[in-house]
Amino acid sequence: MARKRSLDGGQDIAEQILDRAALLFYERGYDATSIRDLAEAIGISSSTLYHHYSNKQEILYAVVHRFMEVFNAEIIPTLRDPRRSPTARLLDAVRLHLEISDARRAELLRVNHIRASLNEPQVRELTRLQWAYQDAVKNAIKEGCAAGEIATDDVDLCTMAVLDMLNGVRTWFRHSGSLSLNDVVARYTAMVRKMLSTP
Repeated sequence: MARKRSLDGGQDIAEQILDRAALLFYERGYDATSIRDLAEAIGISSSTLYHHYSNKQEILYAVVHRFMEVFNAEIIPTLRDPRRSPTARLLDAVRLHLEISDARRAELLRVNHIRASLNEPQVRELTRLQWAYQDAVKNAIKEGCAAGEIATDDVDLCTMAVLDMLNGVRTWFRHSGSLSLNDVVARYTAMVRKMLSTP
């Protein structure tokens, strides 16, 4: 049996719990993963785990919230950068969206799929983060239209089309497939450029 580690040993235990929980939830599913599974995978006691998180629901929320905060912090400033054209910002956001989603694949526990496992305030906060990103994309498209770079008569629909296309990559992309991540980034960037460009 692995030796149990104390609260102050090595890498921050709270972060280790989230890292391992994300992986186990991704591989086994949330319902099939127990607190004991998490504790044993990290090499700590269940009581140590409960010192950091009161229950499994709180761990699930922390995993998804951490990912969404990092995701937004990386991409939203790019989408809002006034020094660059709206099109350039959107194309950079495409690249970042795909790269971050791939690098942190285990944390991509979609809010709609886990909504029933979270309480109302938790779902509300995650929805707020989702909308913050969506609004940043929409505003960049609006600015592109105003600058004559983008042609669309429905900014909301265009925004959802871009996001649905990008979010769909996680359902099929595998590094063992015929396309590399760089290939996917290049092709999706070209598709979004074509979709948004003026005639």
